[in-house]
Amino acid sequence: MELLDELYSGVPSIGAPAIQRDLGASYQEAAWALLLVPTLVALAIEPALFLLADRHGRAWFVRGGALAMALAAFAAAAAPSIPVLTAAVALSFVATGAAVTTAQAALVDVHPHDRERVMTRWTMMGVLGDLAAPALAAALAAASLGWRGAYLVVGAAVGVWAIALMRVRFPAGRGGAAAGDGDDGDGDGGDGGGEGDDAPLLSSLWMALRRRRLLAWLFGAALCELLDEILVIFAALHLRDELGAGEAARALMIGGLVLGEAVGLALAERMLRRGPPLRLLALSGGACAVTYLAWLAAPTLWLSAILLVLVGLTAAPLYPITMAQAYAALPDRAGAVQAAGHLFTPLTMLLPWLLGWLADHHGTAAALLVLLAQPVGITILALAARRREPGAPRRGRAPRGRA
Repeated sequence: MELLDELYSGVPSIGAPAIQRDLGASYQEAAWALLLVPTLVALAIEPALFLLADRHGRAWFVRGGALAMALAAFAAAAAPSIPVLTAAVALSFVATGAAVTTAQAALVDVHPHDRERVMTRWTMMGVLGDLAAPALAAALAAASLGWRGAYLVVGAAVGVWAIALMRVRFPAGRGGAAAGDGDDGDGDGGDGGGEGDDAPLLSSLWMALRRRRLLAWLFGAALCELLDEILVIFAALHLRDELGAGEAARALMIGGLVLGEAVGLALAERMLRRGPPLRLLALSGGACAVTYLAWLAAPTLWLSAILLVLVGLTAAPLYPITMAQAYAALPDRAGAVQAAGHLFTPLTMLLPWLLGWLADHHGTAAALLVLLAQPVGITILALAARRREPGAPRRGRAPRGRA
């Protein structure tokens, strides 16, 4: 599902110049149509969908969302104007949340003791989609199909997937009574007697928002936006402006970053079988911070290319393990976790604009330095969580049996 989602979302990203030209839109109108308005619509609607999926079962939300994704793609392909395209893309954003994000939540709830590996595999599918999307765009360009043809092809693929989902038997979740009746062990206090399946949706959301541990991990997951698409954009500018990299060199180096991510996820999936996830998270975050600083200081293109691969390798485990900890903070309520995560969506929307302003006034290196907040912040979260694990030594107390 994540693989198809990345292919689906890659169409407006790669086809934006042609969309802007063919529909006679300004750059601002294209940005509003393809990003800002759809994101705001999804921000308003998705939390309720995720909470309803927790309550009523996720199968039909996934199936209905997949069908809506296909219909939205066909509508976008036939869009005669920017307003129609905006409506189609907004529908696709909401439908993607209903289908893809709800499917992720279902998988995590069904495998409560293997959340980290589930999320690592899920993220790997997204990385493969990142690699496949440009290849699809190149193939469609070679066939002279353009962005409308791309929407038709992806819509047909998602439509076949939606039909196949009708025959898939969804595993029963562990749901039932709300998780965490009483204290969840992180000092938050009780939930006021628990929230059953018949509780109002806002009560379910409030229950999630009261969990400090959950919000901390969701903030960490939001930080993972930094070394993702934001890094790709500003790294390309940095390589051009500071190291004089041409278009082909930049494309190869960004490809090396994505390849490093794929290798890092494959290694993380194996390492999660052998050791605690929080230890791997702390080690990955620390290593990522070091390699990222080394990459920023690289004086040559060759060294920069090698270090960028290492940045991708060490950054790759950060999101899946961090998001798995967020799910673990509110077991059996993955939809509520996803709904609470929208609290940080405005931050992720503002970041590219703030970093752009910083790059305009102080250079791309200054903007890229801010992205160090991801590995440093997640390392701090992981170390703090490890200290609070059962059996971890506490400061100021001597072990029993010793003077």
